[in-house]
Amino acid sequence: MNDAYSIAEAKNNLSGLVHEAEQGHAVRLTRRGKPVAVLISTEQYERLSKPRKKIEWGAAVIDTKNFKFDRDEANER
Repeated sequence: MNDAYSIAEAKNNLSGLVHEAEQGHAVRLTRRGKPVAVLISTEQYERLSKPRKKIEWGAAVIDTKNFKFDRDEANER
């Protein structure tokens, strides 16, 4: 199927577009040629709207006491 549909096309083929979304395809809807919405499956919506895990920044800290940085070496291309 297409990758974008006008709202008028979507109205005429809603069940087909819902089926496409259920299959995991994002269906873009346009108004006057400009994207205005995306139809996705419930599974994709739930995954995207779930809160993300917070990063434990304390565990991500790197000990840099003995780190040697050479600016000239870093800028070599």
